[in-house]
Amino acid sequence: MKILRFGQATPLCQTTFNQISNQFTADVYKLFLGISWYTGERPEAILRIDVANIYQNSATRQPRDTVVYPAANRKDRQTRELSIHRALKLMLAAYQPPESGFLFPSLYRSDKHLSRQAVDKAFRRAVKKAGLENQGFSLYSARRGFITRLNEQGCDVKLIQRLTGHRSLSSLMRYVEVSDVQLKNAIDNF
Repeated sequence: MKILRFGQATPLCQTTFNQISNQFTADVYKLFLGISWYTGERPEAILRIDVANIYQNSATRQPRDTVVYPAANRKDRQTRELSIHRALKLMLAAYQPPESGFLFPSLYRSDKHLSRQAVDKAFRRAVKKAGLENQGFSLYSARRGFITRLNEQGCDVKLIQRLTGHRSLSSLMRYVEVSDVQLKNAIDNF
């Protein structure tokens, strides 16, 4: 668990995702968390995403069927494309995106994206308002939750690796949380 901003982030579950998401006062932060929750991408890559990589037509708010994270935006320098979850499509259709450029443009400079610090501050405010402070949640909690949910659903680790873009299984395994229920079920079903 993350303590005083050190250690691994506590993964979100559906309940904590909803609790935090409902506390955001601006749609931009709610959409950011939704994209992270439904795609499992790193915060930096989400902030750098271009409108064209997620919307087929931004004027009509029509999302694409897949989201594309270009190699230049990702830590591993590998392009990642994955299907957009139906709940995320609804969030994207309700959001008013810019016509072009960054999906999350800076409030101060048109040639820059929203800063990680701005998103982090909004996230921490929402966590506090949800009554979940000091439980280890961070911007990586949605990514860890995405990976943990896939694991809990019984997805093969190679499939999870492909969906998340991790190069090695050892780096992926740091994100996987194993619950007490899973441990009990493993023994009960042995």
